[in-house]
Amino acid sequence: MLFLSYYTLLHCLVDFCCIYYMSQIVVPLSFELGIEQYLLYVILYNFIAFAGQLPVGILGDFIQHNHYMVAAGLICLIFVYIGTFFGLPIFPAVLFLGIGNACFHVGGGREAMEYRENACQPVGVFVATGAFGVFGGRWISGQGMNWILAMAIVLVAALLIQAVLCYTAAEKKQIKKGFSFKYKQGGWSILMAVCCILVVVLRSFAGTVFKFSWSSGWLALLMTIGIVLGKAVGGILADRFGVRQTVLISLTCSAIFFLGANKIPIMGLLAVFLFNMTMPITLSMLGMHFPEAKGTVFGALTFAIFVGLIPSYLCNITQFSQTWIYVMLSMASLLLLYIPLVLAKQHSGGE
Repeated sequence: MLFLSYYTLLHCLVDFCCIYYMSQIVVPLSFELGIEQYLLYVILYNFIAFAGQLPVGILGDFIQHNHYMVAAGLICLIFVYIGTFFGLPIFPAVLFLGIGNACFHVGGGREAMEYRENACQPVGVFVATGAFGVFGGRWISGQGMNWILAMAIVLVAALLIQAVLCYTAAEKKQIKKGFSFKYKQGGWSILMAVCCILVVVLRSFAGTVFKFSWSSGWLALLMTIGIVLGKAVGGILADRFGVRQTVLISLTCSAIFFLGANKIPIMGLLAVFLFNMTMPITLSMLGMHFPEAKGTVFGALTFAIFVGLIPSYLCNITQFSQTWIYVMLSMASLLLLYIPLVLAKQHSGGE
């Protein structure tokens, strides 16, 4: 419980540091070099930070030392922040920033997935706090505040705490588990993996097109809170009332609320809250079907996040910021998750 609680808080810090550095240092400097350089560094960071979690996840499953993975991530971020004072070039800064992000998420994600087998709540709580970090990093940078030195000190302090946790974990001498891509329910596991990955692609794309006329100022903060609570509450409800019921109710209601989301803030906030409830469900379900490859599963779904971002690099996605698109994204996600769950239940003859 100690490790998971700390990593949940650390998730907010790591995402804050990554987004803040990109917004405060990388974006302004790359813009001076031209729009092509700006796009190059933004895409490079997202590719390493998200898609890079797949190979890092495979490595994490092989070495099975979550705490050392987290420590490696913090070291990378400290290198970037301290290196800034010594003229660290943009390319290595973005490279190590992305690697640090990937290492932390795989280490923390594996810890959350292993905390309680076949449970959604620990994963939901862990992934939820990252949204606060992203929002805070953009906001602080937007205010023109230079927190490079302050965050370097905070990261060093976090690494010292992590060193203690690594020592504590080493003292326990945990038994190394097997690592394989063996799936639990044959063809149903493959089907569920494909559906979960597609849902994450859609959710990632949705995050780039959700634009509401009211989503600025304190309402933007409320929307971030809605995302955080949606992820956390989704995991809790899935464990309490079942995955199928949570998927059916949350995505159906989100589609309904999206109908008035552009004009009525409360409907938009509820829609975003409900839409994000399936985040821990897709991750936990895939972990259940591939129990000996949790890091790989985590990496596969973050790779899907990067895939969902690709349209935003290729075209003007504001044309997709329409009510009927939001409704279709909710309904498509519902079909992709609910139908395989029902078919799997009928096939197994039970829960």
